[in-house]
Amino acid sequence: MSDIKNDKGIVLVVDNNPGNLRLLENILTENGYKVRPAISGKLALMTIQSTLPDLILLDVRMPEIDGYSVCKKIKEDNVTRDIPVIFISALDEPINRIKAFNVGGVDYITKPFEAEEVLVRVKTQIEIRKMQKKLAAQNKQLQSEIAEKKRTENQLQKIRQELEIRVKERTKDLEVANKNLQAEIQQRKDAQRQLQQAQKLEAIGTLAGGISHDFNNILTIIHTCSQLVLTEISREHNAYVNVEKIIKASERASTLVNQILTFSSKHQTTNFSPISIVPIIKDALDLLKSTLPPHIDLIINIDIDKEMISGDAIQIYQVFMNLCTNAIHAMEKQEKGILKITVTCHLIADDKRSQYLPLKEGHYIRLTVQDTGEGIAPAMMERIFDPYFTTKGKGRGTGLGLAVTLGIVEKHKGIIHVDSNLHQGTIFDVYIPILKNSHLPPIKSQASILKGTEHILLVDDEIDLLHTVQLLLEHLGYTVSAFESPVDALREFEQHPDRFDIVIADLTMPVMNGKQLTKQIKKLRKALPVLISSGNQSEILEVEMEDLGISGFLMKPFLKNELAESIKHALSTSENISFNL
Repeated sequence: MSDIKNDKGIVLVVDNNPGNLRLLENILTENGYKVRPAISGKLALMTIQSTLPDLILLDVRMPEIDGYSVCKKIKEDNVTRDIPVIFISALDEPINRIKAFNVGGVDYITKPFEAEEVLVRVKTQIEIRKMQKKLAAQNKQLQSEIAEKKRTENQLQKIRQELEIRVKERTKDLEVANKNLQAEIQQRKDAQRQLQQAQKLEAIGTLAGGISHDFNNILTIIHTCSQLVLTEISREHNAYVNVEKIIKASERASTLVNQILTFSSKHQTTNFSPISIVPIIKDALDLLKSTLPPHIDLIINIDIDKEMISGDAIQIYQVFMNLCTNAIHAMEKQEKGILKITVTCHLIADDKRSQYLPLKEGHYIRLTVQDTGEGIAPAMMERIFDPYFTTKGKGRGTGLGLAVTLGIVEKHKGIIHVDSNLHQGTIFDVYIPILKNSHLPPIKSQASILKGTEHILLVDDEIDLLHTVQLLLEHLGYTVSAFESPVDALREFEQHPDRFDIVIADLTMPVMNGKQLTKQIKKLRKALPVLISSGNQSEILEVEMEDLGISGFLMKPFLKNELAESIKHALSTSENISFNL
């Protein structure tokens, strides 16, 4: 290796595990660092005496003398006390981290680690150390100049004035350097907070993805059976209202699953289209007015016309209702309150971008929800968007409202600003970019539920769900061959490939999933339409559906008209393809 490549600094790596020691040595050496390995704390202290490193990577658990003791000795020595120490250990309890920082550590990496994480943290600490050395040198130089000034106080007035000018100029440079350093440190702190927030959301998203499929399967059974019951009883029947309540409850449960799925980084935004938020806000306001407590006055100012955004109407509705619901809760203990809703256009100029990062220069719709409630304590401001954090009493809040709201706004390439003072109220400003030269999609006319007589191959490993959907399809007029096993379904299809007009298969099944089943079916009949159903849309990407020739996706639980329309659309699309061929 060349000297230039190994010019990034000297790193002392201390670990009693030879394998870890070699791994870290290879990672750092390959990225331009000079490495001094030490297999024990005692050897590390001896190595430091001969060569001062720029940084120390220190394991915690070692024989004879552990990492904490080694760090303590280093910090007690005036020669080595300023060398940054990063602990690297498999111990992940908060007490271990606290102890590491108490003895002088600057960072803590948990094993197993990622090479990129180690490199970023090492680079950050070495750069900070270099800046500290540079600042110390500048301070030393300044002190020297000040001493020189004192020694020459009795010299000519001209020399004294020149020296004072030099001192002022240098002081100004140091102030600028210090200000820049503080700004960089603050940026790093902000980045760390954003990383922690992203990790929390990712963890919840992973959990949501795991449970959504099974949970939506159950909801599909409840939802579908309820729809079938409604077709068999009259509106005057005593049970009709109760069944409607069951359907609404299952829809709310499905909405809750989708709320949680909003956290997942895999959650797609393929439903985004040009929309105007004015009718969305007005629809929400109609509901809000009917439920608003009498002691709260509502002030509305909508000052936009045809401006549109790229987004999902349901999610925008959810953002607005979450913010308004929180505002109403904040004023419930007051004798009088004001809820003010404002929708305006807002221009972010280039010289003002720093106030709206990471947004770009341009025009945005600003949705403002302002209340005169209790306000938010400064200590809680940093946590209001954390999942499951709530200031409401037990049973009155899930702690997901603002976290979901933030996730939705960020998916719409927007931001949320919050301004709050205790006992003075809170202002939430939501900024979403305005689309240029866009038009609203045509409004679909209402139509009766489409029925058919085709033969459907239905495959789902949930037996109750399978029979329920079969009944619904038969109620729509279709002939249905239902299979719990995808292997049995494929065998039946191989024996009678021309018997079926369309296939509806669950995505997640044992032995053979929906994608694998589709691939086998398409080998026999390429043009046959296939619909895939699941409780989690993130499990399959659009590009996969296109590659496999899948005609559409059914999100569980689905309404009867949604199922009917999806089937008709898939069949008509397939007919067009066959005709073109």
